[in-house]
Amino acid sequence: MPEFSITPDALSAEQLTKYLKASGALGDGRVVSAQQKIIGTGKMGDNARFTLCYEGDQETEHGRAPDTLIAKFPAADEHARAMAGAHGAYYNEVMFYRELAASTSMRTPKIYGSELSDDRSSFLLLMEDMAPAEPGNNLLGESREHASLALGQVAKLAAAFYDDASLEDRDYVVSAARDDGGAFAQSLMEQCWSGFVDRFGHGLTPQCIAFGEHYVGNVCHFVTRYQGPKTLIHGDFRSENILFTSGQAATVDWQTVSESSALADAAYFLGGSVSAEDRRLWEHDLIIEYHRSLGEEGVEIPFQECWEQYREYSMHGLMIIVLGASFSSADERSDRMFLTLIQRHLQHCVDVNAAEFLP
Repeated sequence: MPEFSITPDALSAEQLTKYLKASGALGDGRVVSAQQKIIGTGKMGDNARFTLCYEGDQETEHGRAPDTLIAKFPAADEHARAMAGAHGAYYNEVMFYRELAASTSMRTPKIYGSELSDDRSSFLLLMEDMAPAEPGNNLLGESREHASLALGQVAKLAAAFYDDASLEDRDYVVSAARDDGGAFAQSLMEQCWSGFVDRFGHGLTPQCIAFGEHYVGNVCHFVTRYQGPKTLIHGDFRSENILFTSGQAATVDWQTVSESSALADAAYFLGGSVSAEDRRLWEHDLIIEYHRSLGEEGVEIPFQECWEQYREYSMHGLMIIVLGASFSSADERSDRMFLTLIQRHLQHCVDVNAAEFLP
């Protein structure tokens, strides 16, 4: 067992005091009680909001100790926890916050404490509570305002690590193209696709299913085709991993950090977090905005090249949704979400003719 708390009930006031003091967020006082409540709908980890009561001095040179914080734990669901640990999801997220978050101006929560077990199957993150900001809902289509905010934020991430060769030295930044040319990913997709269609095919058009089959047979080609400058991507940049409040957005859930095209996160967000009807209306103008934001951050890519990468990386979400659904326990809410997302992503691929980028 790890030497740190991996469930909300196990995280004590004494432990919270230790973490807050070590991070410089608490002065000479101490946490005397903490009330917790499970929040969110994540599949790979469980989140709880802790409301803290203190005794003594809460002030530091950085301000007052937080009244609330968010604690993130391994998934209670054994299947999801085993998958997340085996695929490095917990390790990836802890290391992103430890080593990379400070290098980008993208808004992410402050971290008060982080732990990781030796076998990387358990972790603990204590982070800033960004309420009243709330996550989006992937069962609904995001607004134009939220889409613009999200793309403005992810442009900051893409620019901060654009063409950064040091990403290759970080074992938690996944690159299937570099690791094995996508062979393992293609093998998994080929194993999972038929069962996925059995489960969700009733909600897909024949055209979308045909595109999916074409993609599954060419995952290796998709993974290795683009040879231009790459950057750090969130990898699962969808509305439920983004906290929105008036005029602001912050990004959480960094378990899928990868190296890819600077358009991958933008294409994934518009393809899955916006309704197909709104995406068709907004996508060209939003990619113009995104292109402008990259330029303001110092990354100059010709617009037509941006647009072509956007079209190609409409396929980015397919593997995430198919494997995510295949390796997590079914429930009514998550099944509705996976169906909504695969409908949108496959239709996105069809609409922008992503097949042009496959053999």
